[in-house]
Amino acid sequence: MTIKVLVIDKVQETFDTKRGSKTLHLLVCQDQARPPLRNSFDYEMTAEELTKYGAGVVDKPIELNVRDMSQGFSGRIRMSGAIVKVGA
Repeated sequence: MTIKVLVIDKVQETFDTKRGSKTLHLLVCQDQARPPLRNSFDYEMTAEELTKYGAGVVDKPIELNVRDMSQGFSGRIRMSGAIVKVGA
């Protein structure tokens, strides 16, 4: 599924696992479709996307190819997949 979103913020989420500490790099996104989703959601960046885009995508529209949707620890929607295009 391909969606167009506006990146609101970039955050890090760190937690402990059985194999040690793990850090996730998340983009907080707002849906740009009509009608849009009511709430913002998190997109989990891969290591390659983090090195390629970093924090340069904040306040920019991007296109995501969503592969997986799940519920995070706090009940927020979390998506993963690939960033297809940055900018309009």
